[in-house]
Amino acid sequence: MLSDLFSPSNFDFFARFFLAGFILFSVRSRYVLGERPKPTEIVFEAIVLSLINQLVFLLLASLAGWILISGFGLQADRLASVPDRVFLFLEVLILPAILGVVFGTNLKRGWNIAFLRRLSMPVVHPTRRAYDYAFNDRDPCFLILYFKDGGSVYGYFGLQSLAASDTGRSDLYLETLYDVAEDGQWTESNPTRSALISIDDIRSIEFVPIPTEA
Repeated sequence: MLSDLFSPSNFDFFARFFLAGFILFSVRSRYVLGERPKPTEIVFEAIVLSLINQLVFLLLASLAGWILISGFGLQADRLASVPDRVFLFLEVLILPAILGVVFGTNLKRGWNIAFLRRLSMPVVHPTRRAYDYAFNDRDPCFLILYFKDGGSVYGYFGLQSLAASDTGRSDLYLETLYDVAEDGQWTESNPTRSALISIDDIRSIEFVPIPTEA
């Protein structure tokens, strides 16, 4: 069965109508933080994205062919002499990667939100959980963690810190803990300490920007 998949005809079909969409999906996912969809959802979305990739490729190929023939006087037979594998490589690897970057950047920056709102269409944020969104690309800052039992922890979230999450567990690693005096002055704990904290016990998190010198 595996040998049949990699036969020339089957491989071309598989590459165009699944692999291209999977590459597009994988590149786009790099720009969106959050839970990964289920395998069945990935397969369905890869097929849909492959069809979109097909349409874009046919449009670009037709436009490029018209420009080369009409604008630059390239003979049609010379264009037809280009090996099919070159076009397959562009269609299955290069274009999906480019579209993945475009789609991912659009999701991350929300370029289409204003357009969708003008059409009165619902806008769904690509990051499913507020926890993931809050820590995505966050600059170093101080954190105040308030726990359900009334306690609190003061710490520094920097380049060596990590906010991790998955479907079964979420935790937070703070690279440095701080002590706070009654007058509100923050001082690094002595000796220096760090902490691994489960967010299941946290009621809320306050983000405190690092003060800038005037």
